[in-house]
Amino acid sequence: MIRILTENAEFQLLEALRHNRRKREQRGEFLIEGVQAITRALAVEWPVRAALVPAVAQRSPWAEDCLTRVDTVIEVRADLFARLTARDEPPELMLLGRIPVPDLAAVPHQSDGVVVVLDRPGNPGNLGTIIRTSDALGASGVLLSGHGAHLYDPQTVRASVGSLFALPVVPVPSNEALIDWVAQWRTKAPVTVYATDEHGEIPLSGSVVLSRPAVILLGSERTGLSTALAALADVSLAIPMAGSASSLNVAVAAGIVLHHVMSSLGSHGC
Repeated sequence: MIRILTENAEFQLLEALRHNRRKREQRGEFLIEGVQAITRALAVEWPVRAALVPAVAQRSPWAEDCLTRVDTVIEVRADLFARLTARDEPPELMLLGRIPVPDLAAVPHQSDGVVVVLDRPGNPGNLGTIIRTSDALGASGVLLSGHGAHLYDPQTVRASVGSLFALPVVPVPSNEALIDWVAQWRTKAPVTVYATDEHGEIPLSGSVVLSRPAVILLGSERTGLSTALAALADVSLAIPMAGSASSLNVAVAAGIVLHHVMSSLGSHGC
């Protein structure tokens, strides 16, 4: 067992993983916390460098079992360990996960699949929630385009509640790569690309049937979709609203549109 009892260089690097996107990407590592996230990561054998535990602390049977499945355990002085999490009560353990090399091939071209594309997501909490919702509603995967919230930010990981490890979630290197990926899918199936827009040409209603396979494009709340991705859409969808709000939180909009697509029967419709 490795022990960190002072604010040494190793601890400073661990602390940087919580706050610093650049450090996460340089080291290719990120922090995983939360019972469901850790359980799911270990279940799918996500690459893990080490488990982090507070020194001189009792552990539950769940935590002890987790530690048997990790090669390296790093014991961190309790007050230092608490600085690695935003929780009021520090968890029993955290994992130091490895960031995989992005691979678009990990998101399958399913004949009846639905893939969610987020363009420059602005908030890690929203990003994690959309990943969780996509997993819950049966999407084939999630793609991230442009520079936005970091996929491996602790807030993203926490908000995904383990779905980050259950669903293919891949950053794409460029809009061109995403456009090519959609074109490849279209050589195999009649894919429809839907964009969300408050001024969309088709208001969602119970009578509207959306076809699959499909790509759902979601723009940032501040600037919407980039020009290149907006041009990729076949249909723009609007979510009718009865109240005074002019727009919806992007995670809420994602859930509404994804549920509508997944609830549509067959391959006919818009």
